[in-house]
Amino acid sequence: MRYDHFSIYGFDVEYPKDWRVELNPKSEKTAGEVAFQSPERDRMFVFWGALEEAKKNFESLDEHVERTIEKVKKSRGVNYVEVTEQKELKINGHRAIFTHLKATFTQGFLKRREVSRQLWSSHLYCEQTARYFILHGSPSSEEISTEHATVFKHMQKSFKCHIK
Repeated sequence: MRYDHFSIYGFDVEYPKDWRVELNPKSEKTAGEVAFQSPERDRMFVFWGALEEAKKNFESLDEHVERTIEKVKKSRGVNYVEVTEQKELKINGHRAIFTHLKATFTQGFLKRREVSRQLWSSHLYCEQTARYFILHGSPSSEEISTEHATVFKHMQKSFKCHIK
């Protein structure tokens, strides 16, 4: 797979060349989000915000991650959430926490059915830029899950929140 380079507000990441980039128009240097959309219309995101705000709301990066998982568990239609993997990483020199969840939820209105979905995220705090970052991805089907896991890992590995 070939990758392109995206850079804004002092951070950058590589994403697949055939994916589309969608910057939330309300995004600014201190907070925002950008989506990377695949030809199948699946998305990977980078969210960012003021580190000071995160530290007011969470005692640590670990608590930030745990509260994010709790938020997923309480999402509408979610029946069950399993943490299938969680590990510490180094991203651009920072401690990061990667989490892989498997969520089961009910889909549909009249014809209700249960669906499973993979969710990946990496949370990190960057003191140099005074921001936190969350990389997030979730493929729409198991068939493309492996390919998108590879894309997520590449984006995670290439992510730079600041120039060293």
